[in-house]
Amino acid sequence: MAKDKEKQKNELRPVDEDAESNIRFVRLGKDAVEEMEELPLVRLGERTSPDLPLNPSGKEDVRIRSIEPDVGSLIERDVQVMEDSWDSGEAPDRTFAWGWVALVACVFSAAILWSLANLNKAGEESAMLARETQSIMDEENQEEIDAETQVSTIEGAVRDFFNSRSVEEMLRYVRHPERVRPLMEGFYAESAPKPVRIKNFLTLEPLTIDNRASYWMVSCELEGNQRTQLMLESVSVKEARVDWETFVCYQPMAWDEFAKKRPGGYTGDFRVYVEKDRFHSHEFSDSKAFDCYRLTALRGEEVLFGYVPRERGLGLRMDELTAGKEGETLSMLLRLHIPQGLKSPHGVVIKEIVSPRWFFEDYPQEGEP
Repeated sequence: MAKDKEKQKNELRPVDEDAESNIRFVRLGKDAVEEMEELPLVRLGERTSPDLPLNPSGKEDVRIRSIEPDVGSLIERDVQVMEDSWDSGEAPDRTFAWGWVALVACVFSAAILWSLANLNKAGEESAMLARETQSIMDEENQEEIDAETQVSTIEGAVRDFFNSRSVEEMLRYVRHPERVRPLMEGFYAESAPKPVRIKNFLTLEPLTIDNRASYWMVSCELEGNQRTQLMLESVSVKEARVDWETFVCYQPMAWDEFAKKRPGGYTGDFRVYVEKDRFHSHEFSDSKAFDCYRLTALRGEEVLFGYVPRERGLGLRMDELTAGKEGETLSMLLRLHIPQGLKSPHGVVIKEIVSPRWFFEDYPQEGEP
């Protein structure tokens, strides 16, 4: 029976679409069963597109569409244009950026040139520094050599000076030989110079005088335990000359003889010690008219007083040399004069400042001793 029902259920019947038929059906109401007649079928019309699929979309189609975005989201989304596909048979028409390549090449070239320039500059500076360093070292070495040579030259000049047996031989080692020749001949007229052997050099000191560092003071020990000093001028590294006038403290007349005899009308250049004083007497008693200076000499016992008119050329020069040196003695070479008939027993007139020191830095001009 079940099989008959199943067959009956699956049985297909042809339908005459043109025939109108009514279908009856039963509707269950709330309190009763109603049998109603079905309304006739209403045809919606013929199909207009034969291309439409006969079968409705399957479950798979429904599932896929259920996760796709709606139309609104598709409308609002920005349209993205894809680049040309890789499988495009025709290459795109594109211009290569050669300007950037040239710019990068210029930058690299400039960097390389800058590096090479710096390397060359560093090499030049290093070479220059090496040359300067070598030059400084050479100069220092030369200075040491010159200093040693100069010391040897000075010691040799002193030895030759003391070993001299005549004025002519001694003149080879003294300063200003033409000027001092007559002075030396008069000094050694009675007794020629005798050679003396130097036992030892005690000191050798440079002297800076008026920014000139060419003078040296030498102290040495002679035979017989005698010590002496003499000043030299270093003419060059290989030449040095003794200042003979300061060595013997040359005077035109012995100081004590000059102070005692006081020859009237005599004028001479004396190496004296000068000190400001206030002793005014006889012809020089007016302290407003004359400045007074106390005068002494090496290896002399007598004291003389030299006077110079105040506030005049020579007086101002003496004030300038002795200013701020109260109680000090200065070594000067002064031209002294004793007037005829002078009554002052110890007074002399200062005629000229021959040199502010006992020696001449430069060769004296004409008219000077």
